[in-house]
Amino acid sequence: MTAPHHHYPWPGGKSAALCVTFDFDGESPFLWRRRNDPAAGIAELEQRRYGPRRGVYNVLEALERTGVRATFFVPGWIAEHYRPAVEAVSAAGHELALHGWCHEPPGDISAAELADTLTRASDLLADIGGTRPVGYRSPSFQMTPEALDVLHGLGLRYDSSLMGDDRPYRIGGPGRELVEVPVDWATDDAVFYRYTGGEPRPPVAPRDLGAAWTAEIGAALRLGTLCNLTMHPWQSGRPARVERLAELLGWARRQPDLWIGAVGELAAHHDTLEDRMEP
Repeated sequence: MTAPHHHYPWPGGKSAALCVTFDFDGESPFLWRRRNDPAAGIAELEQRRYGPRRGVYNVLEALERTGVRATFFVPGWIAEHYRPAVEAVSAAGHELALHGWCHEPPGDISAAELADTLTRASDLLADIGGTRPVGYRSPSFQMTPEALDVLHGLGLRYDSSLMGDDRPYRIGGPGRELVEVPVDWATDDAVFYRYTGGEPRPPVAPRDLGAAWTAEIGAALRLGTLCNLTMHPWQSGRPARVERLAELLGWARRQPDLWIGAVGELAAHHDTLEDRMEP
């Protein structure tokens, strides 16, 4: 039985696509969550600081080893406090994109505050990377119609926060559209690895996540869809996990029908299509 929609024309005539992305948020989500009630303890803060201290460099080595260009969604707060780490990401040739200032979900702040925080973050990332970011991922994959209008007003090209398809599509009101490069909770490492001491189950083994994501990429190849991996350096940057990630990416690179690239590249490709391939 054939799929009820047309074949998506992936770049290079490939059959499916893989984007490898990192939400480089470190301790910023914790700081935002506890902004009105600062925590006395430092255990989770230190766990999260592993990302900018060590994890991101392990990730960069794995990406260099496998020849994969990734997208890093970086809060402005992280770029301000860990500038050398973000400079290392940019120097390695990876895309820098927006992820708020201090990991603020759009629904927690006004449209004006969102525009201000993203402008500040964009200015800083442009100073680090030499080019202004063209994309955004909302913290915790949260989104509002007003936030989409803010993104368009700031001149961004794409968003990568929503789950309305497994191929790029258009979102936003008439004249205010963005390319949506969709995500999926099943390809977010936090679902498998996040453990700060209070979760009801321990983190899964790297081999189990590797098997799950190998199946996701294999299904994308069979059905002609996008697999958009979302990872966090403080989680996937741990040694055994990053080694399993390198094995997965090495296998993905050997799939001749799989396009692999940064989110901004895929969004730009979608913008070139005369028929935007909407359902």
